Amino acid sequence: MSSIRKLLMTDELFMEMEKDKNEWLSKGFETGGYIFGKLYPNGLAYATHTILGGPKARRTSISFTADNEYANEVKERLQKEDPEIRLLGEFHVHPWKGKPELSQGDIHQLKEVKEQRPWFIVLLGTMDEWEVFDIEVEQARSTYLLALKHGGAKCNMQNAIIKHVPFQVIKCEFGDPNKILARILKVTRHDLLIKKTVLIVGLGSGGSTIAKYMGCMGIGRIILVDNEELEVVNIIRHEGGINDIGKPKTQVCKQIIESHNPFTIVETYNLDVIKEFNKLEELALQSDLIVGSSGSAKVNNLLNKISIENRIPAIYGGVYEKALGGYVLAVKPLETACFNCLFNLTSRSYSVEKGVAERYGLSEDELHEQQGLWIDISFPSLILAKIASALLEGRQMGYNLVLYDSALEIRKLKVARRNDCAACNEKEWIRKQAIEKKTSLRERLKRLIRWKV
Repeated sequence: MSSIRKLLMTDELFMEMEKDKNEWLSKGFETGGYIFGKLYPNGLAYATHTILGGPKARRTSISFTADNEYANEVKERLQKEDPEIRLLGEFHVHPWKGKPELSQGDIHQLKEVKEQRPWFIVLLGTMDEWEVFDIEVEQARSTYLLALKHGGAKCNMQNAIIKHVPFQVIKCEFGDPNKILARILKVTRHDLLIKKTVLIVGLGSGGSTIAKYMGCMGIGRIILVDNEELEVVNIIRHEGGINDIGKPKTQVCKQIIESHNPFTIVETYNLDVIKEFNKLEELALQSDLIVGSSGSAKVNNLLNKISIENRIPAIYGGVYEKALGGYVLAVKPLETACFNCLFNLTSRSYSVEKGVAERYGLSEDELHEQQGLWIDISFPSLILAKIASALLEGRQMGYNLVLYDSALEIRKLKVARRNDCAACNEKEWIRKQAIEKKTSLRERLKRLIRWKV
């Protein structure tokens, strides 16, 4: 594992550090210790033990040195009891107010440690709060000039990019992943799903439901993308509630997922995917599955392009006017019909590329009156999440398109690729366009000849 994506800790462990912090801050001294725990395949670090400074630790108002002999003794005892436990990082406290910031000494020590333990992180506290830090190390661009300055010797000077790592504290009774996941482990391939990354684009009525239920499958990492905030008119049809109004939809959905399954890593990006296509593609390339839940034909066509060009499976879902029906399309690039193959079908779905009014193809006044129950939006959303789990687990399906209507009728269809699709069969499409162009030209020439005669 190269780096930690999230640090998870029980409140019991956290309060142990808080108690140590308050004791020494009251004397104006720095303090600290080590964090031990387990690493999971999705980049989650789950802290199970902390080792405080130790009897021979040294503390001053500007420095802290742990009792490493004591720490090694405790480490050996912990690893004897459970060989999977390892040193995750260290924690220490600066005795002043404000936001935690790594000192130059902290950065230097972290760079040295990460040469042996690339996952190592630092949990840093002040009187006010805690934050988790990591660094990415990259080669300095001025290597050549520095080498000349040092007499032509090879230069290994490096720059460090400081990163913030998400940090979540949960109640100790929920701290065992086997307890939280106990009722799904026998019906899912958790060993497989925890290694998967899913990109979800669009977190409206359907997207928020999809995000919640995919988090509850035990997927290792979920990337959420949306550029809107939760509005008053949204809450009657959204996983977010009244207290979430004004918050980014990405943040609302992240909190919902983590409140059900803290062992899933959730990353959020508030961006306009049409304007920031390169960033969208970068996120998609990190993913095992793309979920298009914006309802926008324009956004879905961008996702379709990325999916086909990079051979990333995708799944799209949407509802029709007043949520009277909906569709779910699963795409295995160059094997099954892509989004563009079914353009005529999906053109009836909502348009959600930008702005509240544009999202539904209505004026702003009409939008507030537009009807449609959340339950009718949720049915195709749940179907999408169900099919997504099958794709991630590699299960075979005899269909790739599901049509739903509010009369509770569901049709499952197997739809083949169009042999002239401009997206997934571009060469054939170009050839057909050329033939049609020649045919059209011949017809015009014939008409011209007849007119002259």
